[in-house]
Amino acid sequence: MEKQDNITKLAAHKGPQQRFLQSDADIAIYGGSAGGGKTHALLLEPLYHIDNPKFRGVIFRRTHTQIMQSGGIWDKATELYSLVGATANLSSMTWKYPKGSIMSFNHLQHEKDKLNYQGAELVFIGFDELPHFTETQFWYMLSRNRSTCGIKPYIRATTNPDEESWVAKLIAWWIDQDTGFAIKERSGVKRWFVRDEDALVWGDSEEELKEKISYAQPRSLTFIPAKLEDNPSLSGTDYRSSLLSLPQIERERLLNGNWKIRPASGMYFKPAWFPIIDRIPYLSIIHVCRYWDRAATRAENGRDPDYTVGVLMGQTEQHTYIVLDVVRLQGSPLDVETIIKATSRIDRENWNDIYEIGIEQ
Repeated sequence: MEKQDNITKLAAHKGPQQRFLQSDADIAIYGGSAGGGKTHALLLEPLYHIDNPKFRGVIFRRTHTQIMQSGGIWDKATELYSLVGATANLSSMTWKYPKGSIMSFNHLQHEKDKLNYQGAELVFIGFDELPHFTETQFWYMLSRNRSTCGIKPYIRATTNPDEESWVAKLIAWWIDQDTGFAIKERSGVKRWFVRDEDALVWGDSEEELKEKISYAQPRSLTFIPAKLEDNPSLSGTDYRSSLLSLPQIERERLLNGNWKIRPASGMYFKPAWFPIIDRIPYLSIIHVCRYWDRAATRAENGRDPDYTVGVLMGQTEQHTYIVLDVVRLQGSPLDVETIIKATSRIDRENWNDIYEIGIEQ
């Protein structure tokens, strides 16, 4: 939003926000980091259709409180929609535009709230912070995404990284599963899917899927990542300092947009931290230890138990640490004891008097 000669211009920022608003995918998901202008983009989207008197759309947040909190999506909508002559009805949580189109704001706090939309016809559905909603809420509302007003029905959503969420699985193709960061070359690329029984089947084109499953109508989906730097309205403020003050895991998610970060005993690991070395510097290693985490359960009859794992670590004179070897197995208590004894014998032969062993009891 900018002012020129007393005229207020509503427009997307160039870059990811603009690509999000220009996407023709049936479902477009935008975000990945805090401060990328996600909510603003979601609110701009319905303005394409304010001249269509039959247009009906809705933007959801998970709870009513999230809609109405100070500086929340209702306040932001007030800033934008009042500029185009829309009038608000706070009791019904709607905005009506001069030619009759209507935008609603609502919540899906409880799972059953989705059933309030049985029979509804919504050409545009927006989800602000998609991981806050359940997967079943999303797919049910997709069935309400239909139109007789001449506009192709579509869904737009925003998101922050949440490795544990169903959204992470939905957009996995767009995310590097080793680093957790979005794959730049796939930003905005559309893929198509159909549901076959209870599974999603993906394809690179609509035609490809129609050949595989002729009875289904494929829908397209894309993911467009954005960071604080993509939002000129915030990138020059102290908001970055606020994100830098977050604990490490939240900082990686909200500032850097990492989808694979998760707590692990108070810390997390990234594959990029561990370079692969060509050879082991035997002469500089001063201490070696193998530690075992025992599971002692065999994989059988469809069970997939935890692994027994033994990691051999070496400490160098330079006080760096090297992973020298990893042994993993799913076995009975006897299998585990046998492997531990055999591995210990080999370790002692290789590392002589600088080796020791630790076993979780």
